[in-house]
Amino acid sequence: MHIPDAVLDPRVAAATAVVAAAGFAVGLRKLEGRLGDRTTVLTGMMAAFVFAAQMVKFPVGLGVAGHLMGGTLAAVLLGPWAGAVVIGAVLLVQCLLFGDGGLTALGANFVNMGLIGAVGGYAIYVPIRRAIGGRAGVLISAMVAAWFSVLLASGAFAIELAASGSQADFFRVLGWMALVHAAIGVGEAVITGLVLRTLLLARPDLFDEADSRTSGHLARTRQVAAAGLAVSLAIGAFLAPIASEHPDGLEYVGQRLGFLVEASPPVLSAPIPDYQLPILGVDTPIAMAMATAVAGVVGTLVVFGVGLGLARTFSRRGPEGVSAHAA
Repeated sequence: MHIPDAVLDPRVAAATAVVAAAGFAVGLRKLEGRLGDRTTVLTGMMAAFVFAAQMVKFPVGLGVAGHLMGGTLAAVLLGPWAGAVVIGAVLLVQCLLFGDGGLTALGANFVNMGLIGAVGGYAIYVPIRRAIGGRAGVLISAMVAAWFSVLLASGAFAIELAASGSQADFFRVLGWMALVHAAIGVGEAVITGLVLRTLLLARPDLFDEADSRTSGHLARTRQVAAAGLAVSLAIGAFLAPIASEHPDGLEYVGQRLGFLVEASPPVLSAPIPDYQLPILGVDTPIAMAMATAVAGVVGTLVVFGVGLGLARTFSRRGPEGVSAHAA
């Protein structure tokens, strides 16, 4: 759901950029003194995983595909504001390195996927988790929140587009965005549930506040981060090249309703546009798949470094007993 350049009115783009900058600053501030080394390693790992997973578009029918948004998943593991920082790191690298999402729309993309996806998704997750309790509560509430986060983000875009001068088409855009992203949200919920289920089985200590106080918790967390980075690299190298070629939800609705201006060049020329790193100099399917795989690996490592660097810079060593959900 990456908004390109020339879709939003400059005033709307500027307003969302201000909100995004304030939200990102709050997220960085919330990292301070919270989880120390735990936040550092898991932030890098989650940023790498979300980036790699977003490269893998899955078909949802009707000639449209979706991809993981990841805000709720990151928030469940790290807390809402750290989750927003994760999405912010991913969006920055996607925009500046790969041209995925316009530079002028970077603020709106962070508002929709970072603030609404992570902070808003977490606000839905917490009361449901408390009502159900236990591991089942973590899974069910996270999946419900993930689905709603996609729907809310699509609605936010409809509002931003209407504020850009398309008020007459608001309900039409909102209806199509909601319809398409309700289906994409199912994929978001399933992926979120599968990842959390795997972590609950393999590393339940990540969700156990009492266990987070033990001396071996950080070592186990680093093992999780290393495994997560390896999985992310595998996704970027092997799954990204075979992802669906259908347009994602926003592209599909934009093409159908005519609000995407495909002829407009991007404001920023990305070094690796469209996740294609030209390594062989030919356009055969195998060469293009290899180019995407290399771009996926490069991007995953860059995002991991950005997420790790942000967390290491802004997260001071806090008490070992602070839980992931304190953020």
